Amino acid sequence: MKIELRRISHSAALSQETTAYRAEIWIDGELAFHAHNQGHGSADFFDKVGRWDESEVQAWLKVNRPPRALGDTTIDHDLEWEVSDLLTHALEGRRLKRLLRTNLVTIENDQIFQYPLRKRPLATIAGAVLATNPDAVIVNGAADDVFERALDLLISSH
Repeated sequence: MKIELRRISHSAALSQETTAYRAEIWIDGELAFHAHNQGHGSADFFDKVGRWDESEVQAWLKVNRPPRALGDTTIDHDLEWEVSDLLTHALEGRRLKRLLRTNLVTIENDQIFQYPLRKRPLATIAGAVLATNPDAVIVNGAADDVFERALDLLISSH
């Protein structure tokens, strides 16, 4: 089962205790649910659109995703966790793309570093960074796997 979020609308201003968002949940290439949360601490809402039942998806996630550990408690992975993970991935991806427009972004020692361009050429900043740290991985203009690695590092640092 491939679960995706599309048409994500997020409001940081309305997010108080939870993330305020609206999105479409697609399963195996079909629109399955409209999802939303108003950001006031309540659970996510899933409005069925397609052929998938929420209970069917919940059962699949329980079997195919590892449980979450919260302190001494473990919680089965469910649709709300899945949407949270996908939403985090999408929002952090947007943030990383914005950073790439104005900064040289590198991966150094499994950490993300950013160097402001300040209207200087990217190649100049990249050359200076690589001169001091030849093992640095430049994220700007790199292949998708490098972008995903940087994104995973950003998410894990939060």
